[in-house]
Amino acid sequence: MSSRKTGSAVCALGALILFIAIVYANPGNWFDGTDTIPFAKIAAAFALVALGCSCLLYNRSLRIGGGIGLMLTALFALVGLSAAWSFWPSLTVDAFLDGLKYLAIFFLIVNVVDSRDRLARIVQTVAWVTLIPAIGAIVSHARGQYLVEGDRASWIGIFGNPNDLAYHMVVGIALTMAAREAAQTRTMRLVYLAMLIPMGLTILLTQSRGGMISAGVVVALWVARSLKHAPAVIGLVVSVGCILYLAPRDPWKARSETSVAFGEDVSAAGRVDAWRTGLNMLAERPLTGVGSGAFMVAWPTFAPGDVGPARTEHNTFIQMASELGIPGLALFLAAFIAGALGLSRATKVPQLKPYARGIQCGLAGFAVCSLSGGLACTWPLYLLLGVSAATSRLVEPQRQMVKPLRSPAPLSAVRAA
Repeated sequence: MSSRKTGSAVCALGALILFIAIVYANPGNWFDGTDTIPFAKIAAAFALVALGCSCLLYNRSLRIGGGIGLMLTALFALVGLSAAWSFWPSLTVDAFLDGLKYLAIFFLIVNVVDSRDRLARIVQTVAWVTLIPAIGAIVSHARGQYLVEGDRASWIGIFGNPNDLAYHMVVGIALTMAAREAAQTRTMRLVYLAMLIPMGLTILLTQSRGGMISAGVVVALWVARSLKHAPAVIGLVVSVGCILYLAPRDPWKARSETSVAFGEDVSAAGRVDAWRTGLNMLAERPLTGVGSGAFMVAWPTFAPGDVGPARTEHNTFIQMASELGIPGLALFLAAFIAGALGLSRATKVPQLKPYARGIQCGLAGFAVCSLSGGLACTWPLYLLLGVSAATSRLVEPQRQMVKPLRSPAPLSAVRAA
């Protein structure tokens, strides 16, 4: 590979890493007047231009990302087509144009992450940048800033919703554990272990029940695949759980008390109302849905008579089914399952195992968070699917690198021949 071709690919990787950092840092929300500057789009555009130069000038091959890429391409094509039957076509067009950025980053990751070292850098980047909203939320909570419902922690930009903030922490925890297992030195393993503390504390401060459960699922899955260390980790988790439960201000109890009105869990009731409405949309329009982004617009038409005001879907799978029908849900599930199961071979390659396990746990965390939130259009999902497709493609090259030399045939066999 020529130095220019390598340099172009390095520029694309650097811009991709910068893009991820900008998404998590939200610099446009730091100062007044900077919210109109598209920092993330500039970084993403630079990465795409660098990748394009590498392809046009140095014959670099473009990859679609295997089955995951095909399914996602078909899914977003369906999003665009749904404007033809949408309850609010302009909203659907906006959803389609917004969705293209997720698809573009997926393809960027698939084409840029073409070695184990680059895979490691992306995983490490997500782990480190997750600390930005974590620390931001902890500091803001201590200062009484950006609080939701009086005491739930949130932050700026895309982290203004406590549930979304907790969801990003869950994915960050999964990839931080992956980076820790892959670390070469004891010092870095301790550093990554320490990084889990602010992420876990942030989830507690958000009081997101779905986030807490998802984090527990991620840790449990990781422990289940690391049985050698299971007793110590389980002991640690149980100890922390007991401390939190016996603490003067139990977050589970506090969250439950603030969401109960007249003996009814208002938060849970609202979600059930959204699910019932979404299922009505699916029942009446099973092949088309109401159009991407048009869920709340179509609410009055399909909501049962005893539900409250219009809400978002509060469930990723109902979101896809109600807005795009069974075909949209099928494409989404196919891409997700391909991403999760496609890593099975990578978990058997020592050089890729930590990253493959971390990505799988991250996808599991997404699935659990999706049961109480509409997360189909969020950055962590497409970052995970992108590195999943890239990791699966690295299996054979990594096996070839460690393939043992064939031993000479025994002398007896030579004589017999």
